[in-house]
Amino acid sequence: MTTTLRNSLACLVALMAAGCGGGSSSSGGAVTEATSSAPSRAWFYDADGAQVARMQFQYPDELTINVQLHSVGPDMAWDTGDDTSHPYLQCQYMSAPSPLLRYPDLYFLGMIGSPTGATGLAVLGLSNNGPMKCPVRNGRRLQQESGFVTGLFMPGLDFSYSYLINAELEHFGGTATEVLDYEFDGLDTTVAEILALSEFTSDIDLTTVDEPDLPAIVDHTQTNTVSFDAEQRPLSIDLAADSSWTAVLDAYCMDAHPVAVSIKLLRGCSSAHQTRSYRYLGDSVEQDVQRYNGSNSANLYSGTATRLADRVIVHPGTADAGSESGRYYDSYLFNESEQVTAKVQSSYGVDGIWGTEDDQHETIDSYHYDRNGRLSEVGDPGSIALRYSYYNNGKLKQVDQFSGESEVPWERTLVSYRQGAPAKITVQRRKGDANEGYELQTRIVMEFAPSEENWPELFSPVPLFPEFRMPPSIDDLMRFQPIR
Repeated sequence: MTTTLRNSLACLVALMAAGCGGGSSSSGGAVTEATSSAPSRAWFYDADGAQVARMQFQYPDELTINVQLHSVGPDMAWDTGDDTSHPYLQCQYMSAPSPLLRYPDLYFLGMIGSPTGATGLAVLGLSNNGPMKCPVRNGRRLQQESGFVTGLFMPGLDFSYSYLINAELEHFGGTATEVLDYEFDGLDTTVAEILALSEFTSDIDLTTVDEPDLPAIVDHTQTNTVSFDAEQRPLSIDLAADSSWTAVLDAYCMDAHPVAVSIKLLRGCSSAHQTRSYRYLGDSVEQDVQRYNGSNSANLYSGTATRLADRVIVHPGTADAGSESGRYYDSYLFNESEQVTAKVQSSYGVDGIWGTEDDQHETIDSYHYDRNGRLSEVGDPGSIALRYSYYNNGKLKQVDQFSGESEVPWERTLVSYRQGAPAKITVQRRKGDANEGYELQTRIVMEFAPSEENWPELFSPVPLFPEFRMPPSIDDLMRFQPIR
């Protein structure tokens, strides 16, 4: 499960479980009532309506999750010799008062910031924070995750590989150290192969950087060291990734142009090491991000989030400098229930002066709520991206995702319940042929069984809900979202 999906599902499950208000997870928003069901099995269908895969979920004990994937072979007939079966996901936990910290993984974060690196992550089925699909669970700490990645769930992609993540977390008073070791098997796509898939033109001298024969993704270790204040807020975060790429970045990042490195090596120079520090000043939080070119200290970026009566303003620079100290800032407007209603991006025009006619204030995202405070629509500029509807008891019933000007959703998600807990979720996607009237066709059906454990969020290792543009919480904005 991707990071964004995990955050989105946490919000949506609160809506499912309690019919709660809004999409915000701040103290005045969503109720965090737990669900009492867990996935039991799932079916997957192709664009022609044929069943192509089945998934079986097992929970042999309170610390273990096993998910098995069965796929039909090329003959499209089940129970024949060309069928395949893979252990799609295994999660092993230990009892602990807190989960892993799960701060951003620089290895993948550095790739998503590169136009060619983002292509590589998409081609390989990775999110910007890696392949982790195991859920975060109250009273559990993830020790090991192993999984199987397949292009089955990503149309047009034909690949597969396995991964293993070993996790450790140690606390020392006001400091915690998290170590994640990643191992990959079968992921051997090279940088040159990714570049061949990317059409990118630039006037930067790209010849200063060679195209290494290294795979785009290699085994690596991410170490996060965090210090906290008395209120358990992060004071400093040291993020360090170590792999065979570390030496490559050291060799290039001091001599070559950083943009050339980003394009030719699929990742930014700061994808090996970053440090972050936080200062809490009344209604403002300041964050400093120290970036490194390889292992050498490079630029320092400062940003501030300030809470006002009806909005949170996020801008470059310090709190004293103010939001208009740079050329842009973002405003997150919220209502009396502390639900974010819009993100507005402000910038000055070509004259470089604030308060003149060419200043621009553009609403990037808008969030609408019904009279009961439930999220009803998420808007793009001039259009609706997501629409939500609910049963009479307030539980989430349907999510429609729109693309373009068609009134027929591109994707529809339907939810049914058993004794207040999710019982079945159906994902329908639109056929692309306009002559077929944009018919919606079932692509995923996942059934849930009653569970004695109260899950803090809905667990699904495959996307069931649209995973973008959920309204942020005020709490997230005021801590710069350091936790993934």
